[in-house]
Amino acid sequence: MLITPHSLTGATIAILVPNPVIAIPLSISSHFVLDIIPHWQETLYPYVPTKTTWVRILVDLLLSFFLVSWIIQSHPNISSLIWLTAFTANIPDLDSVASVIPSISKIKLFKKYYDWHNEIQKETSSLIGLIPQITVSALCLLVGKLNL
Repeated sequence: MLITPHSLTGATIAILVPNPVIAIPLSISSHFVLDIIPHWQETLYPYVPTKTTWVRILVDLLLSFFLVSWIIQSHPNISSLIWLTAFTANIPDLDSVASVIPSISKIKLFKKYYDWHNEIQKETSSLIGLIPQITVSALCLLVGKLNL
């Protein structure tokens, strides 16, 4: 999945479970649950980033930052935890650094994780694959802003 749905899911977890000892592991775990849902993501192996990739990542990061900031306005008392879980929900995707630094894939443990993470991804076309990401994001925004 893209950065935004992972970030919003992490933020929502912080709102629903405002205990960092529980919320942080849940936010990391949520990443893998979301990745199992069929979705679009252009950066799965084997992939070489293009200029378009970097633009898309920047737009996704900015959208994520804006939407998490917007949610925090409704929950200022746990803003630090919301930022932390929004970040930790994306940590599992740091393995994509292998697209830029292929030599990192020579580390056995990293390679095992990277291969497994790619195997659980359920990728589909961009049009169909954006629907679950928009749905997840919208549900998280409803919970985050309306306290549903």
